Parts: sequence; structure tokens; C-alpha cells
Amino acid sequence: MKMNEFNGCFKGYLSDYRIEKRAEQVMNKMFKSGTVVVNKFCSTFKEKKAAYGLFKNVSFTEMELINSLTAKCKANQGSRHLLCIQDTTEINYTNHINRIGTDDQGVGPITRNDNAGFFCHPMLIIDSEQQMPLGFSSVQLWNRSWNKKDKHERKYFNLNIEDKESYRWLKAPEETKAVLSETPILTVIGDRESDIYEELVSVPDEQTHLLIRSSVNRRLYQHDDKLFEHLEALPSAIEYELPVKYNKKRKNRIAKLTLKFTQVKLSRPQNSRLNEYPEYVEMWAIEAHELAETVPENEEPIIWRLLTTHPVEDVQSDLQCIEWYAQRWIIEELFRVIKSKGLQIEASQLTTGVALKKQLVMALQVALTTMSLKMAYDNNHKIKATVQFSEDEIVFMEAVSKTLEGNTQKQKNPFAPETLAYCSWVCARLSGWSGYASQGNPGYISIKQGLDRFKLKYEGYRLAMSILNNNNGKG
Repeated sequence: MKMNEFNGCFKGYLSDYRIEKRAEQVMNKMFKSGTVVVNKFCSTFKEKKAAYGLFKNVSFTEMELINSLTAKCKANQGSRHLLCIQDTTEINYTNHINRIGTDDQGVGPITRNDNAGFFCHPMLIIDSEQQMPLGFSSVQLWNRSWNKKDKHERKYFNLNIEDKESYRWLKAPEETKAVLSETPILTVIGDRESDIYEELVSVPDEQTHLLIRSSVNRRLYQHDDKLFEHLEALPSAIEYELPVKYNKKRKNRIAKLTLKFTQVKLSRPQNSRLNEYPEYVEMWAIEAHELAETVPENEEPIIWRLLTTHPVEDVQSDLQCIEWYAQRWIIEELFRVIKSKGLQIEASQLTTGVALKKQLVMALQVALTTMSLKMAYDNNHKIKATVQFSEDEIVFMEAVSKTLEGNTQKQKNPFAPETLAYCSWVCARLSGWSGYASQGNPGYISIKQGLDRFKLKYEGYRLAMSILNNNNGKG
């Protein structure tokens, strides 16, 4: 699929070919404009009316859009091992609730009960070797009811996992296995929220492995210690360095960490509803603990305690699991691209929860397309630019690149022309990134902003060429 063309994306999944065509046109406009706000990506009243009409159309649902995305992911499988990264984000429309209305069944309270919106839980698939995104194998959207009872009233802790929101951590792998049935090895990766005993027991099989961050200091089966104390008492297997990317809690740095690993048996929690599950589950536990010498002032040291079904019998396999888990930040960047730093999904002007959910599904695919540029840059992929850009855009891309290059070799585009990595360098430079190695690699947001500017330049170029050709024709 070309980056500027989502042709055929919904073919056979929506109720009418005209709706499919309209949906593809809207996605193209969202991508080229870099926003989901209709009044920004549509320039005429007719276009705006058509876009609003699409999202209001009751003849198709967000589930049909999701099915089209997972079908694309299914078609992209072919690697021996895929990383399946799942996470949850909330989409907040509190500032628009007067327009939407609290009687709308498509929105409800989110993490804070006085806020309004819904939740999104995608499973993002990454090729473990190429480190390139392949698509989404599962997308779950839901909202709470305004009159929903609290956990105490619902006796939440005694409910079966299928009756809890946390079931999403089991449902996503289940749907992923069905979509990626032709892939020999799947590794499901999750953060601390996914540390659920039911998941540890039910998700792994001959095809599927788990790699999650532990949040529960679990009892060890027939052992006096608990998990965290057991890991702390182990001798360090190795010290190693890990690049830390900036976020709200962390500064950019090269962190020095000690690494430990061991095989453990985790006891079943003492809850009667879990009696149907095995008394213990056997896994490998990993601890990566940052040394004090690299911890910045006012920061807590990095401590990753990971649980996995992959055998971790030596340092090499231990480091491999750390590297796989480190890919989890990609889904956090996906959420940033969708929200205020990118497509501005929470600034949408749509007026119903149903319409907003449809728009979000389309925004997921638009954001993922942007992400492939970043991945290509970081890994210097030789993937041809034609998989994402038209031939005319590639020609124009090379012309723009020349205007951004300096006189020294360090200021030149380091990638081969007509590759995706070459294009990502141009987009990053257009965003204001210096191009020097000392500044570090550009982030998703930088590439996204630069891509938006490239599109504007390209549209201007096309308009100028059209006017020039028309004038030459008259002469």
C-alpha cells in the first residue's frame, strides 16, 4: 500500500463499494493533512459534508473497519517470528462532552470518572528481525456506562476474567492467533497491567510465547521467597548498557544495568475463582536493574522484572528478551502520533461516540503508515521508497533533499536514493532536525511533522507545474 494511497484498504469489508471509496478518500486526506479534524483536512463545504456523512453512516460499524485492518496484517505475515505488542490508551473527549452529550451510548467515564471518552486496546505486530510494523492483529474499543457500579458494588475481584475489562489482555492474543495462524512463533508483549495469572496460564502454547513486565510480587511454588526477593538475591550475570529514550519520567542517556535470570514456578493466587487453574505456572524470570552511577538526579533507577515462556538459559537469550521487550515503546509512540502530538484525535469535531470510534480505527492505520518511515531510518532499511511514495513524489523528494544538504559529508543524506530511509531523512530535516549524529535519531513526531511539510511542498509543486503546463498549452 502506498503511503499516499489507501486504495483497496476497505474493499469487501464495508456494505457498499461507494462507502469503501469514500472511506479511502477520507483516509488519504487525513494522511496528507496530518490531522483527523474534518474542518482541517477538507477544504470545501462539499468535502466536509461528505466526510461528516461517512462517519455518521449507520450502514457500517467500526468492527468492519477493524476487520479490514486485521486482514491487511494477515496478508503481511511471512516471517518466522513476530512480536505482538499490546497496550491500552484512553481517548479523552471531556472538552467536547457538551457537543456529544452524556446520553450518548458510545462514550462514558474513563480513568477519572468526571472525564468522558472511551478506551482503545490494539495489538501491534512487528517483524522481530526487520523491526518493521506489519499492522494490527486485533483492535478493541469500548466505553464504560455512566451509571456503572463501582468495583466494590460489583464484587469485582470475584468476577471471572471474561467479565472484567482486563479480559482484553487475553482476548487480543486469542484474536492474534487466529489472524496470524501461519506464523510459526508469536511473542505477546505487555506491560505491568498484563501480569494476570489467567493470561500466564492460558495464552502460551506451541506457537505463542509470553514476554511481560511483572507487577505482582508473586509467591513461588513450594518456596519461602517471593519473586522479587528471589531475584534480588541472585548474583549478577552480566553488566550491560541500554540506550534510554526520553519520556515524561526519563532523560535520554546510556544506562548501565545488571542482568539476572532464573527459572521459577509461580503459585496460583489464593482466590477461589482461580481453583480451576493449575497450582503453579513455570516461567523464566529476568531482572534488569540500573546502576546508581547512571541514574539522573530526581529519577528512580530502571528496574525491569520480566516474565517469559522463552527459555532463558544463558546471557545471550537473556539479552534477546530484553531487546524484544524494548520494542514495546513503539506502541506508546503510536499513541502519541494519534493524539495531540500528531493526528489530534482528541480534537475531533464529530458529535457521536460511534462516529469517533470509526475515525479512530482509520487514524490507527494512518499513524502506522507514518511510523514505517521512522523504522526505516533507524534500521537503514534498503526497502524501496515505491512501497510508500509515488514515482513523482520520489523525484521531488530527491530535489528537496539537495536543498537540505550541506557542503560537508556529515550534512549529506547518508542513505541510498529511492529507499524509504532516504525519504525519512528528508522528512526529519524538514521538521527542523539538524541531521547531525550528536542530536540523535529523529523521533516519530519529527518525521510526522516533516512528512506533513513535504506533502504541502509537493502539492504546491504539483499546482505550479499544472499552471505552467496550462500556460504553455495556451502559447
